[in-house]
Amino acid sequence: MGSFKQEEETGTLLYYASKGNVPILKHMLDNGTSVDAVDYDGRTALHLAASEGHTAAVKLLLEYGSSVNPCDRFNETPLANARRYGYEEICDLLVASGGFVKPISTLSEYEIDPAELSLEKARSVGKGAFGEIKIVKWRGTVVAAKTILSHLTSDQKIVKEFVDELALLSRLRHPNIMQFLGAVTKTQPFIIVTEYLPKGDLHDYLDRKGKLDALTAVKFALDIAKGMNYLHEHKPDPIVHRDLKPRNLLLHEAGYLKVADFGLGKLLDASEATKQYLMTGETGSYRYMAPEVFLHKAYDKSVDVFSFAIIVHEGGVKRIYPRRR
Repeated sequence: MGSFKQEEETGTLLYYASKGNVPILKHMLDNGTSVDAVDYDGRTALHLAASEGHTAAVKLLLEYGSSVNPCDRFNETPLANARRYGYEEICDLLVASGGFVKPISTLSEYEIDPAELSLEKARSVGKGAFGEIKIVKWRGTVVAAKTILSHLTSDQKIVKEFVDELALLSRLRHPNIMQFLGAVTKTQPFIIVTEYLPKGDLHDYLDRKGKLDALTAVKFALDIAKGMNYLHEHKPDPIVHRDLKPRNLLLHEAGYLKVADFGLGKLLDASEATKQYLMTGETGSYRYMAPEVFLHKAYDKSVDVFSFAIIVHEGGVKRIYPRRR
């Protein structure tokens, strides 16, 4: 019970660090929450505050004795995060406190021993043409394992899609983006391992709740917008999702949404980031698909904005006041 409470406190601390909520952070630290608590990726509150550009939160965490150079499983320090996103004031704060940047990790560090996943005991929660998603325990944590059917690994196109998705996911770290944990690439079946969010997706949530109240609708819209803004402003190359829909928006236990499923994601060349791209047409789900994609025309990041607008409209808002007669 104590361990569960500690994990819950850690998750809450990191969440509010990512939001830059100084009063709540101070309250939690004053009441005994460890300033150096880490999630399963080894990321601390200082990592999150630094990568989101929350200067006041960084100052507070340093004042409370936060370790300046903790390394996450990607071998990155808070200073590395702040530098990536150009938060110069935070960089100066961290350097003044002894912060430094370690060498960037390689993709091989994400390799997971398949024996640790116990797939034969896994519970399947979804199947597709190319594989299935199973829920397993990995090093004591429940995770989602996306597998490719072994007989399909001879198809070079499918293998390339797997490699592309893996390369994309390994670059992404944001509170509103599903967290990549590792992969199995040296043996079959090929597997991508991500965090597991048991509360389901926005599609099921809307089925249960119906139209959203105004506060929830705005909150969810902001969650999606933050995740998509991170993708579209990703450095050095922006990312277009191309399959944004309620099924790919997962609900975190803390009540916010995360953008998921990057099987159709595409890295755009940063040198041509303002241009349109002639990419695969009819990519994604028709209901949320922008007209230019359906018509096989050139398109850019704005196709995700179209999908976002459809999702917001679909979520709707409950009528707050009675209809006039």
